[in-house]
Amino acid sequence: MSEPTSIHMGHGQMVDIVTRGTGQWELVFSEAGKPRYPAPPLAEVEADAIDTDGNIHPLTISVSENISSVLASGQIDGAYRVRLRVVHGSHFHTRESFLPGATPLSPRIGPHGGALATIGPTTSIEIKTLDATRWELFILDQRGVTTPPPPAEQVVVQAVGPRAEDYQIRNLTTALSDSGSTLIASGKIKDATHARITIHAGGRQEIRGVPIVGV
Repeated sequence: MSEPTSIHMGHGQMVDIVTRGTGQWELVFSEAGKPRYPAPPLAEVEADAIDTDGNIHPLTISVSENISSVLASGQIDGAYRVRLRVVHGSHFHTRESFLPGATPLSPRIGPHGGALATIGPTTSIEIKTLDATRWELFILDQRGVTTPPPPAEQVVVQAVGPRAEDYQIRNLTTALSDSGSTLIASGKIKDATHARITIHAGGRQEIRGVPIVGV
């Protein structure tokens, strides 16, 4: 069993993640001064395991024997980060955090000096930091050559800050660059340490979590 890591979900609610054997985490909910704090309903909790290649693995949420916890099961082998979504009132609170003992990864460097992630058998995406408010996104073929990007409305980009707290996951605005060969993601990047990229195409989506290269 690993040591738990506490994630502040907002409004005093905390979550500790404890490994319960192969393929399963226990998500333990708590709030200071409230013994036997009840876990939210299963439908109000979502969890993703993020592996060292940036792949996102949605986990199945199920009942635990503990009133304060739920179980998250699935592909957790090789995970080093977790993404949690918990309903608070009428909306979700979303957090990302390193797992206990996880070491931050150095980005893979692409041909333009940005962070590189594979998004398909023959395609990669490179995220290059331009300044405190902009990333440039390159779509690369297997030779590392820039290819035309998908339409901007099919690409969702989030900047993920270094702490699992409020306002650490920031939605960016994505638009075609002036050259037309890349996309520009703009917004509150500043101290972000990771990018989360979702590409929608043909009824499918590819999602990656990528450590980024700062300026």
